[in-house]
Amino acid sequence: MEEQLRTLAQMQKLDDKIGALRQLQNELPKELNDILANVEQAEANLNTIKNEMEEITKKLRSIELDIKQYQENIKKYAQQLADIKTNKEYKALNSEIAYLKEKISELESQELELMEEESECKEKMEKAKTELEDAKKIQQERENELRKKIASLDGDIEHLRAERNKLAQTLPQSLVKQYAKLLKYKNNCAVAYARNGACGACGFVIRPQVRIEIQQRNKINYCENCGRILMEKFEDL
Repeated sequence: MEEQLRTLAQMQKLDDKIGALRQLQNELPKELNDILANVEQAEANLNTIKNEMEEITKKLRSIELDIKQYQENIKKYAQQLADIKTNKEYKALNSEIAYLKEKISELESQELELMEEESECKEKMEKAKTELEDAKKIQQERENELRKKIASLDGDIEHLRAERNKLAQTLPQSLVKQYAKLLKYKNNCAVAYARNGACGACGFVIRPQVRIEIQQRNKINYCENCGRILMEKFEDL
């Protein structure tokens, strides 16, 4: 019976490893997706800022052209003043010149605001570039490694399962079925070890008589609370 208990402990050890690999099957693809999503998001952020910068540049160019046009008009009107004969025409032309100067002043204010936005946008762009570089660096360091690990998990699990099944063939069929049932319904933990007089899985206090039976290893004992196979831990496993 002690050999059967040892075999069950060995099977549980293999199933612990299988459980850990199955957890990785859930975690590693998520980690990979997060890495790729971070790169994609960083690229999108940078493109958004680049578009903002292009819009600001377009507006600045348009303002510069308008200011230049208004300045040329002022210069042209100023030259025409010398040829004007009537006071009415003189006032009208001066009024137009004053209006154009006012428009230039407004445009220059807008230009200063846009230049401030441009400066802020440049800072944001540098930050976005750094974030993209960092995201790509992580991708470069981790992507291939993660893909290899993900690809190897199925084979690793199959290898461990084959080892466990080989051990299971040495046990009575009824015991193997009970083990498999516990494994399925007890969170991949069919075997629990006594720890400080209690079940190591659920913490239920073990009765004195059951403690003696567990130490003797002459029968299969089950936790009276959680139903798991209960035994003393083998020191060499």
